Amino acid sequence: MDKSAQITIFGAGAIGCTLAVSLIHAGFNRVSVIARGKNLEVLKKQGLYLTDLSGEYHVWPYQVVESVDELPPQDFIFICTKSDALKSITPSILKLVHTETVLIPMLNGIPFWYFYSGQDCSSAQMVKSLDADGFLQDHFPFKQLIGAVVFITAELIDHGRVKSNNPYLLIFGEPNHCMSERLQTLQDLFEDTTIDVRLHERIRDQIWTKVLANLSSNPLSVLTGATLKQIYSDPELITITASILQETRLVASSYGARIQFDPAKFLELGADMGDIHTSMWQDFQQKKPLELSSIADAVFELAQHFHIAMPMTEKIVSLTRFVSGNSLKHK
Repeated sequence: MDKSAQITIFGAGAIGCTLAVSLIHAGFNRVSVIARGKNLEVLKKQGLYLTDLSGEYHVWPYQVVESVDELPPQDFIFICTKSDALKSITPSILKLVHTETVLIPMLNGIPFWYFYSGQDCSSAQMVKSLDADGFLQDHFPFKQLIGAVVFITAELIDHGRVKSNNPYLLIFGEPNHCMSERLQTLQDLFEDTTIDVRLHERIRDQIWTKVLANLSSNPLSVLTGATLKQIYSDPELITITASILQETRLVASSYGARIQFDPAKFLELGADMGDIHTSMWQDFQQKKPLELSSIADAVFELAQHFHIAMPMTEKIVSLTRFVSGNSLKHK
């Protein structure tokens, strides 16, 4: 793999920093990070720190910038922002794309491109809760896109400083459910890292697996302050968690998802993640807007198409939205 590949990471949160450190430590010498505000200042001065199962690392990105105007066209672009930031950064993304650029949105929940499978974008069904005005459908460079599912549990403990106590897994797939040369190139990119990368012909199956995890844990963590271990094992919470899992699984199966799902095993694996908090709980503690559009609202939208009721999930999400709204009012 050519270590001089131009790589840009949008977003210097826990996932973005973990990716940047992993790739830089693997020898890629042109990894740039796009950050803003305090993040931008700190990363320029101190670089990036990561503590995980394989050790402790301190690296310096090739460039830390606020504007893409300081960068040439890129070979790989990882989008590690919240899904609601996509519209604002799409013009910047377009400036960095060349004909062979591989663009990887590393987003939680149902992706905005869910119904895109290589056809003309104008004919693809929209997920309205994610792209109500059709801006992404009209402007996002879909042909450059690779689907991704992120199983990285990491905590941003300070600007540019990340800690993780769990193994890393990334799953990549083409939106048209075919294997491709660029998928293999993407896997090769991580060959010398500690991140396990798998390619999948049916990326939407993997998306639904992650949606099950996100929707059953994130909103509930905000309401209760519970860790993943508690959410998936505590007797006071497990009946709620199991109901959300069952409701969401029904929606997934209605869209043809093939999920190897053993409820007891899913709960066991969730509990095994340990006494760590979800990213949504961390956002709530920092009085940031919660990522409910892709994790919850998009699932409700898809459920309504098949008239699937999700009473438990809707109650938990409504309560989460209420406490979050109150928190933001008193920011």
